[in-house]
Amino acid sequence: MNLKKKILSSVFFLYIFAISTVNLFSQNSENPIIINTEQLPVLERLKTTRDNTIFTEYNRIVEDNYKILKLNKQPDFLFFVHTLTEDDKADLHWSDSQLISIASRCNISYDTFATLNKIKSSTDNLINTKIIIPTVSGLFIKRHVNNDSSSLEILLHEEYADTELTVNDYFFIIDNEEYIFFANKRFSPTERFYFVDSYLGLPLEKGSFWISSEFGKRKNPISGEWKDHNGIDLAAPEGTPVYAVKDGYAAYCIEKDETFGNYIILSHDTGKMTSVYAHLSRICINQYDFIRKGDIIGYVGHTGMATGDHLHFEIRQGGVAKDPQSQIEMLH
Repeated sequence: MNLKKKILSSVFFLYIFAISTVNLFSQNSENPIIINTEQLPVLERLKTTRDNTIFTEYNRIVEDNYKILKLNKQPDFLFFVHTLTEDDKADLHWSDSQLISIASRCNISYDTFATLNKIKSSTDNLINTKIIIPTVSGLFIKRHVNNDSSSLEILLHEEYADTELTVNDYFFIIDNEEYIFFANKRFSPTERFYFVDSYLGLPLEKGSFWISSEFGKRKNPISGEWKDHNGIDLAAPEGTPVYAVKDGYAAYCIEKDETFGNYIILSHDTGKMTSVYAHLSRICINQYDFIRKGDIIGYVGHTGMATGDHLHFEIRQGGVAKDPQSQIEMLH
């Protein structure tokens, strides 16, 4: 690169630095650092090349920030965005986890990317997703959670709720949501396990069932009344194996219930989520057993108030029924 190009690249990076940190310099410890992702500078390519000066400088700042944090000093917070495309595959050499490939290339922990970008699993498909890229590793913990928050966000909030979820120097508002940042923090073993294993499996083998009744209001096939249907019905022949959709404990194994017949409730993520499997012909686990995702827990039947062979399947998060079709991709 000739001198003119070097000067232009330096000027360009100084401009990027200015617009990506303008809110930080205008704030203090009593006010939030406001980040609007629509105004952040773009990293077009996540690869160090002769022409990609901005990414080279980005990596230098990340390295400097690790040294600064070891000295207990204030790091340089910068934020960029990059929209992941198929073109990134060659640059990042990703395999099962696009997220971990991005984190490795940027020298920022994947925990940071996950909490900052609301990524639910290490194996999420991030193609065409705009990723916020910071220059400091740590955890972005939501100050407030609700029923729409993910199980991981709730776990993190509970872990740090008694610590420092108060306004401090690392108080951010990112796209109108409040976060407290904890520099250099990582997921706990429980959080890491959940993040790696957050996808739900199918309760019945793919191709062995069809959805006979969906989630929501419906006319009860027995009483004729319109009521909430808090799960979905998967029609399948009697004796079809039923599988646990996620690791967990058998909270209840009930037989001969008037409504659900033989049914199982599994507890996942320290009780944050439960899954229900009803109208079983037979239960083949015991209450309090630890169950692995994919284990056979029972068999399809028509016990209780059932008009035919099917599995009634529910997912609840924080006690609130969720549409299983929104939680398990292959149920669509």
